[in-house]
Amino acid sequence: MKKSPSAFANQLLLCVLLAFCTGGSIGLAAVWLRHQVSVTARSNRDLAAEVARLERLIDERKTLLETEQAPDKLRGLNASLRLGLVPMSELPVLQVTENVLERMVRRAGSGPRLETALPPAPVTFRLARN
Repeated sequence: MKKSPSAFANQLLLCVLLAFCTGGSIGLAAVWLRHQVSVTARSNRDLAAEVARLERLIDERKTLLETEQAPDKLRGLNASLRLGLVPMSELPVLQVTENVLERMVRRAGSGPRLETALPPAPVTFRLARN
């Protein structure tokens, strides 16, 4: 079998071409990955700015609500609108500890006894004095 002198050059040329293609592909992949990292970083930065903006908006609204719910302002509105409301702390609280369901059944006079009813739960009534 006869070997031609250009066979080695063809193989060398093929290897160099393959190395260039592989290197170019790796370089292109690296550039694409850096671009993706940049896009993701920009997206994260935009999202962080949006979160900060929403938190500022929430804080502003919370401050506005706290200002509107200030006791002095509420008393002033109550007086100016003549609502006649009294603060909750001035109302007496009466605790009822009996079983309300059983008392209602006894009062109705008919229906099954509620021996198996839930244990009595405290009931709170607020009484306003005139």
